[in-house]
Amino acid sequence: MTAPIPRDIPLPLPAPEGFLEILLVVAFLVHIIFVHLMLGGSLFSLVCQIQGLKTPDYEKLAYRIMQTVTVNKSLAVVMGVAPLLIINTLYAPQFYASSALIGDMWMAVIPMVTLAFLLAYVHKFWWHQFTGIPELHIGIAALETLLFLFIPLIFMTNVNLMLFPEYWEEVKGFVSAMLLPNVLQRYLHFLSASILFTALFLVWWTGRKPFQEEVQFSELRMVTVRRFFYAFAFGASIFQILTGLLVMASLPTQGMGWSFILILTLGGAAALPALWWMWHNLTRAENLIDDHFNKIIISFACAAILMGIARHEYRKNALADHQSAIAEKTANYSAAVKEAGEQAKLAELTVPKASTPGEAAFNQNCSACHHATLATVGPALQEIKAIYAGNPAGIVNWTKAPGRKRLEGMSMPGFPQLSDDELEAISQYILNH
Repeated sequence: MTAPIPRDIPLPLPAPEGFLEILLVVAFLVHIIFVHLMLGGSLFSLVCQIQGLKTPDYEKLAYRIMQTVTVNKSLAVVMGVAPLLIINTLYAPQFYASSALIGDMWMAVIPMVTLAFLLAYVHKFWWHQFTGIPELHIGIAALETLLFLFIPLIFMTNVNLMLFPEYWEEVKGFVSAMLLPNVLQRYLHFLSASILFTALFLVWWTGRKPFQEEVQFSELRMVTVRRFFYAFAFGASIFQILTGLLVMASLPTQGMGWSFILILTLGGAAALPALWWMWHNLTRAENLIDDHFNKIIISFACAAILMGIARHEYRKNALADHQSAIAEKTANYSAAVKEAGEQAKLAELTVPKASTPGEAAFNQNCSACHHATLATVGPALQEIKAIYAGNPAGIVNWTKAPGRKRLEGMSMPGFPQLSDDELEAISQYILNH
């Protein structure tokens, strides 16, 4: 399968490529943290709100979680600008092509994000107005959550399609791009990461003294709530491992490399101690939930950083040949443009200059329609000479007020920009040519 090779615009990068690559990894990691917290917070708020139909304490918890969602979604959008701009800078031909191939859905991101944000605000700020109609309130939360779930799938489909130009000719819109190898596996991996990081965030957040004073849960209820989130975090960690193996097994080989495999392995290994500490806390009643918590966060943070680096390494490997082919095509195009420019300059130097002002004015204003011997748009110069022999004033008067002499011919345009002297020079040139 031959990958389409577009030609790039030969513009210099605004900074060294290596610096932009580091900046891309850092900016993406910062952005994805808030995306995880936005999506996971929306999911947990919905789950707790449903649980609150039976246990009112969970309704109060859902309301507090929803307050974090509107903050995190704003940060997710703001922090997403940098990685989007950098990836457009480093991989402009590929990202432009993939965006165009799923253009309808890609453009739909803006109205979907707008609607999701409006629903999030309705869900949060009208919370107490929906006391008597919880079904409607939960329905709004569910629609908001579905949008938050779907929007990242569009981004993931686009970025995945960008990596594999050999599939571009096969893609017929968003659905066919989404069904390409690796997209759905990567999405499940992303979703489990959102649940994991948000659950750990909520374990910390609900353990703060200001939160405990605000919600006024009993000590037993507070432990139950925190263990509820802790259990979600542990389950999501296991799911992360399983989906990570699926992603690894389904990755196309062109992005593979020893450096990628090494970094990915180190990232997986960095998360293993966190799993042990979490299991230790969940299964041993004598252990407090906060035991090893800081170490768990550090372990997962190291894993996330290494995974982010591995992600970029795979992208760089996958597009290396395509980038090289684009660079070669662009260089050939630039050389052809330079050669054409040089030939045009040479041709300009070799064109004989007009010997009289009349010839120069004729070449500039009349030669496009009047050939010396052939009738083209207008009559040939031979025919004009025969009509106006010895009558240069006739040519001047006709040019000042032209019309159509033959039904099959075009009406001649006027030339008000020409002076009488120029018209006289042109008529003399025609009659003496």
